[in-house]
Amino acid sequence: MSDRAATTSASIEGGKKCLAIVDKLSSEVFNSDFPPVDWADMSLLGPHEAIRRQMTMMTRSVRAIPDDPAEDELWKVTLFARWYTEYFFVSVEEHHDAEEKIYFPWIKSKSEYPEGEFHASHESLSSEMKGMRVACETIRMRQGRGCEDEIALLKDVVPAFERNMLAHLREEEETIPELLRKNFTREEEGEVVGRIAQAGGLTLTERFFPAILLAMREWAASDFYDELLASMPPPVRELVFEQYLPNFENVVVPMRDAPTLEEKPASTVSIMDG
Repeated sequence: MSDRAATTSASIEGGKKCLAIVDKLSSEVFNSDFPPVDWADMSLLGPHEAIRRQMTMMTRSVRAIPDDPAEDELWKVTLFARWYTEYFFVSVEEHHDAEEKIYFPWIKSKSEYPEGEFHASHESLSSEMKGMRVACETIRMRQGRGCEDEIALLKDVVPAFERNMLAHLREEEETIPELLRKNFTREEEGEVVGRIAQAGGLTLTERFFPAILLAMREWAASDFYDELLASMPPPVRELVFEQYLPNFENVVVPMRDAPTLEEKPASTVSIMDG
């Protein structure tokens, strides 16, 4: 029995609650047979579940973009392109940057992990994302007009990117929790996550944390979700729930989903615009 399987079995026998609603997880690693039962299992699920859900909707939107949008459809592709460049690209790049500069060096201080493999995956994914960003920047610059080539590129690259990212997230979830469990404490991991949050600042909190919270409302057990909220500094929690989360739900999500919508969203003004 693997260490992870032994931990899961012991936790369940010891009466520990599963920390997730397993049938709501999009993870290819954690499921009803191997549910997340401790802090190590949960370490990556916050950002990973958000990224997977965002990618699902991104792929759906790209498939819905007209190959050659009519004048009254240009808003669909331009809003999507804005979402990609200002939110998804920034969020994922910052997430990987934090792993490379803070999280993985910390893990490496006490354990061995497939550093070269993870770094190569990040490099490959970053290259794909930058290619999509160039296409989206061109779409925004042209307001969607004459962008058949860029749209064709997105339709070709996005599904492949999603598959590659899913494989990468699976590799991390198969490897990292066991290394954490063997070599670190929950308190140590919490301190490092705090450093990552501080490095990202309010900009990353505004762009990525709402996606994490919305995903967690679906998959996280209520006790775990409530504990996360309680751990947030009150001023940050107030900012998130009074400004960032409403902005994400009412402005950012419609940007992402614009190609699937029948009517242009009522508001396309983000708090970033202020």
